[in-house]
Amino acid sequence: MVAAGVHDFVIFDREVVSSVFDDDTDTWTLATEDGEVWRARVVVACESPFVPMLPDLLGRRDFRGTAMHAAMPANFFDPAGKRVAVIGADSSAGGLIDQMSGAGARIEVFPLAPRRAVQRLRRIPPLARRRRVEVITSPIEEVTAVGVRTVDGIHHDADAIVYGTGFAVRAGLPHDTLLGAHGIGIQQAWVDGSEPYLGVAVHGFPNYFTVGGPQFAAAMRYVVECLRLLGKNTRIEVRRSAQGVFNERVHLHRPTLRVEVSAFDLSTSGGRGDGYEGPATLTVDDSSVHLRVQLAGHIEPIDGQYHWQGTVFGEMPNEFRHARSVTVKVGERSATARITERTPQGAHSIAGAGDPPFPLPTLQLT
Repeated sequence: MVAAGVHDFVIFDREVVSSVFDDDTDTWTLATEDGEVWRARVVVACESPFVPMLPDLLGRRDFRGTAMHAAMPANFFDPAGKRVAVIGADSSAGGLIDQMSGAGARIEVFPLAPRRAVQRLRRIPPLARRRRVEVITSPIEEVTAVGVRTVDGIHHDADAIVYGTGFAVRAGLPHDTLLGAHGIGIQQAWVDGSEPYLGVAVHGFPNYFTVGGPQFAAAMRYVVECLRLLGKNTRIEVRRSAQGVFNERVHLHRPTLRVEVSAFDLSTSGGRGDGYEGPATLTVDDSSVHLRVQLAGHIEPIDGQYHWQGTVFGEMPNEFRHARSVTVKVGERSATARITERTPQGAHSIAGAGDPPFPLPTLQLT
């Protein structure tokens, strides 16, 4: 820092415990643990509020082998010749799968229900074609002491389990730790998932940027471009539509990774496939609960069935989370499904096959 000439501008040993945006002045008020208050025009947060998330799977704590989260791999674990079950398929797991398969491990990947579904992949990455990596499509019923059992009754022996299940907001994070425009909390902004624009900007949080992870250098370049765009204006905020479209495109193909001027609003202030978003009723035996769902699906060419999946938002009783099947009703339509996991944002993933609980447009099969 001395060599860079910034030592005199750095405040050490101060932990920021809250960041609150002031809509009247377009500035941020930062409070530190010792009670000091600071005002800033722009905030660049380099500390993530996320921690690795472990799924709420039946029997997870009973496993006697090596268990780890993909973001925190065990340095002592030698994958050579081992049977490895990878539950989930986030980007951290993808890197570990590549390393472990190259070391001779036999890997079975159990992908959990996605938060987003796309019609098709434009390219199949080489990782998906590795001979020693097998994708298990049957949902997980439970984790046992020596492996994973799926709902089709098959037990998959494993010496190790890797959870590629993403991240969750740190438990106990106060609601007022990060408040954006009009008092919106970060938990509220991320209720449907954390999907910032270019990984650095979130709608509802003007003049606030997040950087971190392996793409730190690229993220800082994006922030610098945003600050240049801000110029003499008092605030800059990514548009909700631009953030949504960007993340839709991320899942379809590699988007243009540069700051688009049209994506930002300097004043004070995406397309989806077949699916449904709105209220639904979930039933297990004689118990029912009314929640909000977001569902989408596609026809699977392998079996010719319509496979649908999505997210259930709201508080869900324990008997629903561990039920073998639930009935989902939307209006007069109903279908059987399975709750597959608890998402990092506190919602639950759901999946089913066959006629979905929402109406479909006329489908043409070729």
